[in-house]
Amino acid sequence: MQKINILGIGLTDYSLKESLGIVDGYVRHGGLNTVLYVTTPMLILAGKDEEEKNCIEKMDLTLCGDADILRVAKIASAGRIYEVEKRVFLKEFLRRLVRGEKKVYLLDDSEEDLHLLKEQLETYQEGILVGGYDILTENGRSMDEIINRINDVAPTAIISRMAHGKQEKCMVRSKELINAEVWLGISKDMALGAGKESLRRKFVGQIYRIMFHRRINHFKDENKE
Repeated sequence: MQKINILGIGLTDYSLKESLGIVDGYVRHGGLNTVLYVTTPMLILAGKDEEEKNCIEKMDLTLCGDADILRVAKIASAGRIYEVEKRVFLKEFLRRLVRGEKKVYLLDDSEEDLHLLKEQLETYQEGILVGGYDILTENGRSMDEIINRINDVAPTAIISRMAHGKQEKCMVRSKELINAEVWLGISKDMALGAGKESLRRKFVGQIYRIMFHRRINHFKDENKE
């Protein structure tokens, strides 16, 4: 495990084996634990938003969702970069859920996004046992209603992919109220599945990389002694 500080935000980088071992412990011992994929757009936001920063740092486990974060942190292991780029943790986590016949509850921002999330997860692992799903919007069910529905299902894992900021705050505020073992938050900008990235996603990703590195350089300049 390595401790990382990016834009003043404290993160940890665990090996694949360590991360899976930690999450296996969460499943065995009960009580909801929060696991969050962190990406460069999230760090850019958290660098300017204290509440977002605090939410990220309150997660029980953070996962690197963008290899650029490893490079900035000077973690140059080809193996770690491969694991991040190929979503190896996510694939293995899903495989273990299916093998153990564990129920999953899905959360997203819209019907279209929810369908896409389910479809993309199934490209990594067939046979995911979805016990329920919900959409968290201003005009939809309240979070209290969603928590009640989740608790009725009592899934092993919640997998969500909601907008930056909303997702992290929701995970922190609801953690003590939910009957599940693991809540995995996937960043909205992470490409999933076996299909090719769209040109738009590639373009947006490149813009965020430029913004991220500019923000890193600015942060270093501001914090020079």
